[in-house]
Amino acid sequence: MEKFKTVKKVIDGVEYTAQFNGLSAALEAVDNSYIDGSSNTSSLKMAKYILENVIVAPRADIDSFESADKLNNVLDFGREVMQGNFREPEKQSGSEEKGSK
Repeated sequence: MEKFKTVKKVIDGVEYTAQFNGLSAALEAVDNSYIDGSSNTSSLKMAKYILENVIVAPRADIDSFESADKLNNVLDFGREVMQGNFREPEKQSGSEEKGSK
């Protein structure tokens, strides 16, 4: 698995670059976003993490966005890259059934 892979996507007319930092970094981000004393994650903590550590260009913070919808579009992209969901599906190895019965 590639670590530190970058992926680009145009969202609302702006090209964003997100960096995959490995699955351990993604798991740590989730662990660090929990609200103290609860089993709930903080949307604010996760958004800050994604904008500071996953979206590497252009640099932005939460208040850089005109609306929650535009922010969420970028965060959705960042979250997918953070979790490693940006690759083309690989061919599965193993036996393939050929012919007909």
